[in-house]
Amino acid sequence: MKSTEKQWIDTILNSANGINQAEPNPFLFAKIQHRLTDKPTLTTVPARTLRLAIGSFALLLLLNALFVGQTIQKSRPNDAGLSAVVTEMQLYSTQHELYAQ
Repeated sequence: MKSTEKQWIDTILNSANGINQAEPNPFLFAKIQHRLTDKPTLTTVPARTLRLAIGSFALLLLLNALFVGQTIQKSRPNDAGLSAVVTEMQLYSTQHELYAQ
């Protein structure tokens, strides 16, 4: 059993003997050197795209403010309704003593 495993390992290791080394493009090094030393060009954003981005951001802020404003108005308690409930159920106290004696 050891000899078959050793034979199998040798076969695998020797399978790479016939492979040739890969050769890179002869101009590859020059291309890489040129890209490293070349100064990057500045790219400009078109005015139309800039206006569209600013307008979208402003619209987003406006919608957010409107949503927050509506949420705050809905969360405020209705004082008139609360007063009606207190009066109807006679919840107001005439005595301010916590414990009756």
